[in-house]
Amino acid sequence: MNAVAERHIMQVMDWSKYSLEEWLYQFGAWQYSSSGTCGKSINPIAVAMDQAVVKRKKFKLGVKKQRQVIADYMVSDLDTPKPRRSKFECNITDDEARAVQHLILDMQGKSEILDEWLDAVIDRYFYGNSWADMVTESRTGMDAKYDVKCGLAALHVRYPFIIF
Repeated sequence: MNAVAERHIMQVMDWSKYSLEEWLYQFGAWQYSSSGTCGKSINPIAVAMDQAVVKRKKFKLGVKKQRQVIADYMVSDLDTPKPRRSKFECNITDDEARAVQHLILDMQGKSEILDEWLDAVIDRYFYGNSWADMVTESRTGMDAKYDVKCGLAALHVRYPFIIF
């Protein structure tokens, strides 16, 4: 889809339908609303986002660690994010989902810190991770909560027309 059509989708959306968090939860539900065998998504956008998450995790590491991550990925130690069962029913259309996706995509790559915040938002809302699931070697449970709050605040500042 070209940039003009994407901007048009963003402009014609009824953003008052849901709050920012509800839109993010809805996208998470939409992302896995069509699944194939073994519960894996057959939605091409969901598959592309999963692959992007794995690539971004590889890129954040140093060269030596990248080789290890690639090796681990080849033997399936590093897999694509696993979505959790969502308590939300998907109530958005494909066009609305693309618009929500652009909320995140338009902001990614601006800064390393912003990317960490957006990664936390993606983990929490798109993949339905609990706070405990978001804990890593470099992120405590409290850090995860702050990262999500900062990510939501950054999205709200960038898109003030969405209820927060």
